[in-house]
Amino acid sequence: MLDEQKRHWLGKARDYKAYSLVLFALSAFLYIGTWIPNAIDEAKRPLVLGAVFILMLASIFFSHRSHIYARKIEEEA
Repeated sequence: MLDEQKRHWLGKARDYKAYSLVLFALSAFLYIGTWIPNAIDEAKRPLVLGAVFILMLASIFFSHRSHIYARKIEEEA
């Protein structure tokens, strides 16, 4: 039962880490897109930067969740 719990937590930790990396990469690409001249209308630039901010917050959240499950696994070891 305990090993099953650890496997479940390990799966969650890996999934959350993957979500974090994907969201970070997406936010980085969007942010780099704001540097390209004429790629984004000036009116839409604040919206894109807001999306970058939200994606970065989500990335930090999922990274934190991953660390929580990793700590649970270490505590049970």
